[in-house]
Amino acid sequence: MPADIATLEEAYQKARTSADRLAIAVARGRSTEIAEREADTARATLRTLIGAAPPGKSPDPSTDADTGDDAAALAAIRRWLDDADRPDDDLTAISTTLTDAYAAAAATVDTGDATLTRLAVLERLRIEPDPAHRRHLFEALAPVWRTIDGDGSEAGSPYRRDLLPLSARRWAAGPSPVDRNARALGIDPDAIEPILQAVLGTWREAYGRHARIEPWDWWYASGEADRALAGAIPIERLTQISDAYHASLGADPGELPIHFDVLTRADRPQVPVAYTDFGDRGGAGTRPSAWVFASYSAGGLGELTELVHETGHAIHLAAIDTRPAYVDWPDSDALTEAIAELAALDTAEPAWQEHWLGASVPEKVALRGRYAEVVLDICWALLELRLHADPSARPNDVWADLTSEYLGIIPHPELSWWAMRGQLIQEPGYMLNYALGPILAADMRAGIRTVRGNWTYGDLGWYGWVSEHILRFGTERSAARVLADLLGRPPSANPLIHEILRGADAV
Repeated sequence: MPADIATLEEAYQKARTSADRLAIAVARGRSTEIAEREADTARATLRTLIGAAPPGKSPDPSTDADTGDDAAALAAIRRWLDDADRPDDDLTAISTTLTDAYAAAAATVDTGDATLTRLAVLERLRIEPDPAHRRHLFEALAPVWRTIDGDGSEAGSPYRRDLLPLSARRWAAGPSPVDRNARALGIDPDAIEPILQAVLGTWREAYGRHARIEPWDWWYASGEADRALAGAIPIERLTQISDAYHASLGADPGELPIHFDVLTRADRPQVPVAYTDFGDRGGAGTRPSAWVFASYSAGGLGELTELVHETGHAIHLAAIDTRPAYVDWPDSDALTEAIAELAALDTAEPAWQEHWLGASVPEKVALRGRYAEVVLDICWALLELRLHADPSARPNDVWADLTSEYLGIIPHPELSWWAMRGQLIQEPGYMLNYALGPILAADMRAGIRTVRGNWTYGDLGWYGWVSEHILRFGTERSAARVLADLLGRPPSANPLIHEILRGADAV
């Protein structure tokens, strides 16, 4: 082991921060020349220092990180440097090409009377009263999904022809994202699909048993809350509401090192999928900083909920307090998504809406609208699981079966509307994190409430408590251990199932 591990970790921290600053410059549309030089120099310095260190071990991050020793820290640094220096493989190159095409199409959807983002079109579908125009808006998204599925044929679909075969082979060689997620969470990988099916089965019993709805009407049917509350959430109030709520939890973004670039503007690239990332990794007694990126243009409940979710990621990053080698996202991205939902699920509570928006909708309306998004994400996760298990299957058919069976959506196997999610090509398997995230979040929220009570109207000690027990570990402590320490058991889908049924009981 090198005599001065602290020097090595300091160099690692500088390399990570310089890489973060370069990524932020790109995202903001700023000049990158200086940031590129700084990133190259910092990485070269780290490479020289670590070249003199013993090989160490290559731990399983879901278990060995809990040791927190110097050998595990060194291995974490080597792993990042190896990944940063590794040239793109075929799958990454295909993913990048498809993602670029998708992002361009998702940023410029021509609806005939306006050019909108994909997200803005989905928001329009929630509020458009004319069924014929809803179908028109939905079909305007076809160029977006064609960037992924082409004409839908095996030969004409970039996803089926190029990306899925490579990705499926990688999953089969293992460990797949499903295996990694399950292992990190302390769940049997074979239990993942039954857990997702149990949630979907509950939704079907609660809302969908007799439903027969066209796909272009799905967002309108679940969008009553969006329509009722639109006037209370103009775009100029988005950050004001989110900031005030987080400040009431002791996590004021204005006092934390958190920055926002979330409004659509011409001098910055469009952001097809909102995201949060490090601004820097902190150090010398300072917190890591975070940036939140989005392209909001309309306001409303959907954009507000997403902003609260992304701010949840940001306050998570700002809370990480561990040695430099572990200042990173947790080992399970499902836990990362769950953490962002700890506060974001509150926007579906009528009491929260009345207090923070000055208006509210009935419980059944609020909860159905919120969990309609969750069950659609679960369908996307199951779609990926089934396509990777059988790459010869036609995605349109698998998607039509899933959404018809569980959500009551009328099958349209001639339409590739499953291909409107960029995560399917950007990072195959990531949709599972959006499916598992609310499941974990509902369970964690129940656990936190047993200690702290209800935080709907604010709780200035909430952020400190949640930071101490959940947020501060980075990759030092495994997701399974964080969850076990909080819950005293493996995670369960029962709290989320209870929430879905609570909305149905209110009907």
